[in-house]
Order: sequence, then structure tokens, then C-alpha cells
Amino acid sequence: ILSKVIFIVTDKQSDLDFLSSYFISKKFEVKEFLSTKEYINQVDDTQGCLIADISIHDVTSSSFLNELNTIEHLSPVILFGDTGITSVIVNSIKLGAFDFIVKPFNTETLLKKITTAIDEFQKNIEIITRYKQLTNKEKKVFICIVKGATNHQMTEKLFISTSTVEKHRASVMKKMEADTLPCLVKMLPMLSPLNIDLEPKWCVI
Repeated sequence: ILSKVIFIVTDKQSDLDFLSSYFISKKFEVKEFLSTKEYINQVDDTQGCLIADISIHDVTSSSFLNELNTIEHLSPVILFGDTGITSVIVNSIKLGAFDFIVKPFNTETLLKKITTAIDEFQKNIEIITRYKQLTNKEKKVFICIVKGATNHQMTEKLFISTSTVEKHRASVMKKMEADTLPCLVKMLPMLSPLNIDLEPKWCVI
């Protein structure tokens, strides 16, 4: 289960002090960062919820999210800022942010967003845990399956027999707890923190 840790990233000390005090009063553990670089340098297996200021000076929100997408970042991200520009919000969501809240905001509203984010992201963690149980060969079969490859195409791409493909395919479906192909494909966005290469050179369909 995701821990009650709140990571706060903003270069505004007043916002950092205010948010930190609030979440500590709500029994959260709080970790403070004055730059995105400082946050990224300490990312480990600790899970919680990241709230980050989009107006931070050291990097744009898009660059920050892109960088998070290149590492195994296993915490939902909620952005906040002084602007509510639609294009910024839409782009942030596309890059993996869970939500966006415009300043000034109600702390209770932010708390609800964080609680929802942690609950929702728990599903992602479960899917990620299942995926990590796959063998290297099964991971390759997984990629082929979600790309729509037939068993025949998989035998050619992976240099294995049809019976072996069928065996790995059944194992992937079982370990991922997917009853159907659409069910498996829907899990793909939840694996985004792993930065899986879905266009490997060996699997051009």
C-alpha cells in the first residue's frame, strides 16, 4: 500500500512552509525540495504522492514530467501553480500527471485530490508488481501481444516455436490476471512509470 508520504517541490519557501505544516497536521510524513533536480536525485522506492509547483524556476513542468518518465517513479504527481492555462494542464496530464490545481486553492480540496491519487495509483502498483513477475521472454511476448502480433509473427520475431509462444502467452495472461486481450492492453498506461520500450527494433510488426 502506498505510504502516507507527501513530497513537496517548490522554490517558494512560503508555500513550502505552509504546505508542509498543513500535511504534518494531517499526520502525513513530509519531504521538502526546493528544486526538481533535488527531488529527482533522491528518488528511491519510497512511495507516496508528489505535489510540484509548475512555476518552479529550474525547469518547465513538461521537462520535469518527461524526466520522471525516464526513471521508475512510483508515486502519483499533482501539479499546482498560479496559472490555469488549458494547454499546460492537458499536456501535463498527457505526460502522466494525475491532476492539476490552480492557486489559490483550498487545502481540503488538495487533500481530497491527494487521497484519490494515492488510492487510484495503488492499482498501478499492483499491475507493475504483476509485470515484474514476468520472465524476460514473457515481457517480450507481452510487448508483442499489446502490439497486436499474431502467434506466427511472434515465432519469427522471438525465434521460438509456436507451442512455446502459446505457453508464454498463456503465462503472461495468467500472471497479469488478464482474462482478455483488451483487458491486457488497458493495463499498458498503468505501466508508464517503468518506461517500457514499446517499439523495440526486434518487434516491428
